[in-house]
Amino acid sequence: MDLYKELGNAIQKNIFGEWEKVTVKIESSLKKMCSFQAEYVLSSKETKELKFPVLTVSDLMDSVFELQESMLTEHKWNKAVYTLEKNGRFDMEFEWDQALQDKWEKG
Repeated sequence: MDLYKELGNAIQKNIFGEWEKVTVKIESSLKKMCSFQAEYVLSSKETKELKFPVLTVSDLMDSVFELQESMLTEHKWNKAVYTLEKNGRFDMEFEWDQALQDKWEKG
């Protein structure tokens, strides 16, 4: 699975109105949990929350875990921000947050 393509497809299927930019924030502890927070900016500059159906979230979680695992030796991360612009340009930034990881491990 290709997380970048899956996110793009999920956005296209679940966004409404004339949008300019979408941001999806991901927090994930490898194979344990994963959450998504998405919002988009309309042409009017209004910001709206973007929700994905449960089945879409399940597929996205699998792809997040696959990407995390494939990057583990080079770049460990538990936070990511995916940005997609209307013109098709996208970016994904990755970050390691030790305090967040410690919180998850303590339960």
